[in-house]
Amino acid sequence: MFRGRMKPIVLLVALACVVLGVPAAAVAASGLRPDGVPAEYPNKEIQYIYAFSPGSIQDAYIRKLADKIQKMEGWKHGIIVTYREGASGRIGWSAVAKARPDGYSIGFAPSAMLISSVAENAPYGHEKLSFVFNMMTDPGAIGVVADSPYKTLGELVADAKKRPGEVSVAVTSTIGQEGLTLKLIEKEAGCTFNIIPFDGESGVFAAIVGKHVDAFCLNVGDTTTLVEDGKIRVLATGNTERSSFLPDAPTYKEAGYDVIQVNMRSVAGPAGMPEPIRQYLENCFLAAAEDPEIKAQVASLKIPVDTKKGLEVKRKFADITQKLQALWKEAPWQ
Repeated sequence: MFRGRMKPIVLLVALACVVLGVPAAAVAASGLRPDGVPAEYPNKEIQYIYAFSPGSIQDAYIRKLADKIQKMEGWKHGIIVTYREGASGRIGWSAVAKARPDGYSIGFAPSAMLISSVAENAPYGHEKLSFVFNMMTDPGAIGVVADSPYKTLGELVADAKKRPGEVSVAVTSTIGQEGLTLKLIEKEAGCTFNIIPFDGESGVFAAIVGKHVDAFCLNVGDTTTLVEDGKIRVLATGNTERSSFLPDAPTYKEAGYDVIQVNMRSVAGPAGMPEPIRQYLENCFLAAAEDPEIKAQVASLKIPVDTKKGLEVKRKFADITQKLQALWKEAPWQ
């Protein structure tokens, strides 16, 4: 039945799996499972709550990781994506924070959510979450349709100064990082945009390509495919250095506006998740992110992966919150 030599303990476990009907893959996966995780976990599907519409780069990435984890761990039940769109992310983010902390509800938790959590005392502040890991860190990007008359961010801003409230900019959240970025540029440049929210990146790009809006403010990772297809142009990006994916696009600061827009995109569950389960999920996501097949797919999709453990994400979100609270006291953005 068994060929080759097996260590006695491994042989006993393998025999037990045959008798009990446990998938052999589950034995191989035991190295990721810390002490304290119930033997039957997960005995149902794990819900991943996404606060925007389908089609984004992080939506695609989490699906790839989820499929890899289920195969890698031999789970009968996997991680399924549930879309809870609306209110510029508030509905989905609130659902994650208010979910039962049993390890069966996790979701998308970007650093941009902290802006509204500070301004509105929303229920999804960093202290209301158990962080699992960070998927990517993505600089902001302001851009236009490929044949737009605006060739630079300066030209877009100049027109917004001439025609206050008429130059439209599409975003996924007016109370998130995109909306705040535009407000900061307005304040610095003395202009006024018409900021229009959509429920997801796909809606933003449909409006851009259809020429229903003048410009967009999203993140670099959202743009690369459409840039390559020649459908859009990025005028400027939001980090302190130029993006390796868009090296010809100047930073906001190089364009004349001392504004930074960088969004961490993490996975979290509600506060109070049992630590062994949180750690197990972290181990699974980290292992999947390091899988050679996943890495090859990431490279082809130009996903700005920035893998971080949950504890590091928690520290960074706490630091961002502190800075936002100081900014809010100095100059409220609503």
